[in-house]
Amino acid sequence: MEATNGAAVEATNGAAVEETYGAAMEGKWEEMVNYYQKHLTHFCTPVTDSSETVLHLAVHSMKEEPLKELLEIMKKRELSLTDEIEFLKKPNKFGNTALHEATIYGNYEAVRLLVERCPDLIKIENELGETPLFTAAGFAETEIVEFLIGSDLKQCLGDDGRLLETHRKRTKDELSILSAAIIGQKFETALLLLEMDKSLASLKDKNKISTLQLLAEMPTAFHSGFPMGICKRFIYSCLPVRRPCEVKSKAVSLSKERKRMGDLECGRGRYSVDHLRCGSEKNQRGGLLNYLKIPKIHKESGTRKQIMYLLIHSPKA
Repeated sequence: MEATNGAAVEATNGAAVEETYGAAMEGKWEEMVNYYQKHLTHFCTPVTDSSETVLHLAVHSMKEEPLKELLEIMKKRELSLTDEIEFLKKPNKFGNTALHEATIYGNYEAVRLLVERCPDLIKIENELGETPLFTAAGFAETEIVEFLIGSDLKQCLGDDGRLLETHRKRTKDELSILSAAIIGQKFETALLLLEMDKSLASLKDKNKISTLQLLAEMPTAFHSGFPMGICKRFIYSCLPVRRPCEVKSKAVSLSKERKRMGDLECGRGRYSVDHLRCGSEKNQRGGLLNYLKIPKIHKESGTRKQIMYLLIHSPKA
């Protein structure tokens, strides 16, 4: 009798997997959501061979609605807070939570929804030892990195203003978060990270390769690495690009927020942010500020030359 019941449950779960996964693969997200509205008991059942939950699939939609609606359905299950958090943290076979996947796919709204529901997701490591902040640096746009750091500073930064150890390197090969951004060619993110935490410049992987070495060995990282004709050069020069000063101001804003939190917590501030203040407040970075005044900066040669400059002039460990 027990064997019969077990087979029936397995068949039911199999049908759930087939219906929901099939709908997701065809981009029929509303159909997938509707299934779970009718079958609440199947909500926590893994839906792929990689042990992905329906939340993992939802973030792949690159939309807000599928995940938002599924999170509402989860409330209807009336799970205890502990069970709800456990489900949100559930990894696939690669150790990726739904938040990891959201950063890899660059789904900003999904990132926002998940972090608002469970801020602790930011510090969970996958099988490679990567946190969602780490994967965001290598795959996502800078705004997602900014959001993750700004959403809960204590989850990302220590009392000394540096990134927490869990975010600085992945454990598998000791690749730094800064190097991950460079390898992913997320140069605005790399600049933001450097502006926030210059100590990242001294980190090396297990092969003793530094970020400066990685950048120097990437011919496509600089304008001169791309052979272009006159037409391509003209089109290239017209491309809209966030200026380095704008990225710098983002880092300063995060720094001020970090200091404000410190002031509230201990009356005089726990975080040291002098190294991030702009020249009008303290002229500690005159060399860099003068460098930022270059009148005309190409997309390839601007942000990336700044990164090179900061790497060369950052204090060595």
